[in-house]
Amino acid sequence: MRNIYLIIAKQIVEEAGRIIREARETNTFSFDFKDDKTPISSIDQQVQDYMAKRLKDSFDIQVMGEENCDEIDEAKPYWAIDPIDGTWAFITHENTSAINLSLIENGEVVVAIVYNPFTNEFFQTEKGAKSYIGMLTLPLRSNDGVAVVNFKPEREHPIVKSLNQLFKEDKVKKLTSIGGSITYSMCMVAKGAFSNYIAYFEKAANAWDLSAACLIVRNAGGYVTDLEGNDIDPIHHKGYIIASANAQAKDAFLEMIQPMLLEA
Repeated sequence: MRNIYLIIAKQIVEEAGRIIREARETNTFSFDFKDDKTPISSIDQQVQDYMAKRLKDSFDIQVMGEENCDEIDEAKPYWAIDPIDGTWAFITHENTSAINLSLIENGEVVVAIVYNPFTNEFFQTEKGAKSYIGMLTLPLRSNDGVAVVNFKPEREHPIVKSLNQLFKEDKVKKLTSIGGSITYSMCMVAKGAFSNYIAYFEKAANAWDLSAACLIVRNAGGYVTDLEGNDIDPIHHKGYIIASANAQAKDAFLEMIQPMLLEA
């Protein structure tokens, strides 16, 4: 039955991606700022409304989303939507935004989709299955040790200083920050582009934030942990998040970064 969920959800997400692309190609969108100073575009709500209606019409399952979300009963299955993860990147015409969609049952993610409509990278998986980009199994390439680390830049946060120090000491071969969607960056770890990704959540994440990407990384043989190496709760996590391509990349990176950030 979940296969049907994934097939129909894929069609909905791809159409949502088309709406996002066309809005940006024609520059027919506006944006404002929420109370927490994060941006929201006119397309965020439009895409969420479209996806929520299609999901409700297709399945007898609750739907929640980042923009003006409905109240849901977490004891029952529900879809979680982030219509545009990385809204700043969408606004500034970068190509690192993504749509997040996950189906959650009994506190577990059972269907996960992360789609970048600008690069046409469609990441998907199901509980107990492999992860894919399109028709290809993830990862596309293996990562040995700590080769390329991507990070979410944080103002006045020790992540940046610590990573720069590791880079100066040649313990990290390449250091980058592509910005935009956190989930897209996590999926790039699953793909094999990065060995590790690190970010920090000052407030607890919501179901639409990390849940889809966490399952995609884990089903690709990777790990999503906190700074101590514990698996994170993909629905309510708060604090450090580290996505690693495999056990070797995880252990090597944590051994280097853990003491620096714990002491900071």
